[in-house]
Amino acid sequence: MAGQLDARFRDARTAEAGGYVLVVAGVMVAAGLLFHPMPSGGFAEKPSILQNTWWWAPIHVDIALGFVLCVLGGLLVLVGGGIASRRWMNALAWGAMTVGMIYFTGVALINGWVLHRLAPYAVEQRLLYDTMNQLMIGFGWLGNPLFLVGLTGLAALEVKHRDVGMSRATALFGLAVALLSWLRGVGSATGWYFLEPFIVANIPAFLWLAYYGWRVSVIARET
Repeated sequence: MAGQLDARFRDARTAEAGGYVLVVAGVMVAAGLLFHPMPSGGFAEKPSILQNTWWWAPIHVDIALGFVLCVLGGLLVLVGGGIASRRWMNALAWGAMTVGMIYFTGVALINGWVLHRLAPYAVEQRLLYDTMNQLMIGFGWLGNPLFLVGLTGLAALEVKHRDVGMSRATALFGLAVALLSWLRGVGSATGWYFLEPFIVANIPAFLWLAYYGWRVSVIARET
């Protein structure tokens, strides 16, 4: 019937696995962001902050691994079908989130494996340090907005259709933190640096994504 959507999974076990992966990914990223120093004055990383934050590399390695798991979880859910393909907007949101995270992983990777090691030599190797900074920013522009489009889309669809059966309050919470997660990027891009502390909104946003993944797994398992 026209008013009913086919919620059957193409492969329920694949979707279930994807949901479990997203649970782990969301918790890992949220844990790393919990210890992330506040950004200051734009997207470029300051050598002084990196040098004085010994845990900078470990948390960004953790975040990068969590981002990779976000890609894996998104791909598995997309292949599994069902919730991810109920309507074209669901498919677009999952695709945007997954592809965006492929590029956004580069931000954490360069932060954890490259910039932290270069920071003590930033004065002598300024050109190299600035080049890696710009490469990181480029990955961020390619990945973060696309990921947030996907995450915001999933939350908005959950508010409207309750695809995974969240309560209305939980769905609205997800939409709120997804929208707030845009503000750090807006602040850094426009010079409204007072918005940069909204980077903390990413912590509940990734925890909400983890819960969304859990709900996908539960529904797939029941199927």
